Amino acid sequence: MPRKATQSTDVATTPGREVRHFTDEEIAKIREAGFDSVASHATSFEEFTQSYPVIRDKRELIAVPFISLEWNFNEGDNGEFVSAVIMRRDNSLAVINDGGSGIYRQYKELTERIGRQLGPITHKGGLSTSEYWFNPDTGAISRRRPDSEGDWRKATTFYLT
Repeated sequence: MPRKATQSTDVATTPGREVRHFTDEEIAKIREAGFDSVASHATSFEEFTQSYPVIRDKRELIAVPFISLEWNFNEGDNGEFVSAVIMRRDNSLAVINDGGSGIYRQYKELTERIGRQLGPITHKGGLSTSEYWFNPDTGAISRRRPDSEGDWRKATTFYLT
């Protein structure tokens, strides 16, 4: 939907600041220039935030050493989960989120044992996994693929090593 045309000198205000917005004409020129052209002049979001990338696939940390720097427990839609800031061997930082019986439980136990939510804690073996079969209809768990009828799904629990 087209935005209302404004003068390029129009501003919106936030407490203590004036905020400038692009005009429709400026937006049209930006679109005409194209993504690659605009991206080459854009500032990375990382320069404006203290956040770190989230590990989307924990499998990338299986048997890959990392260090836990700090972790926090948060309330989510499916209950409590942990968010841990980790440092990888290349010195990059990232976040691992987990609310299951593996990593989450281990960080809970670690917090109780050392009385803080700060490392550094080295995980020389990275993450390990345990695979099993789960039936969401009955809640049953099996280490081997069941021969019985039902909705059996393969599941994985990740653990700190």
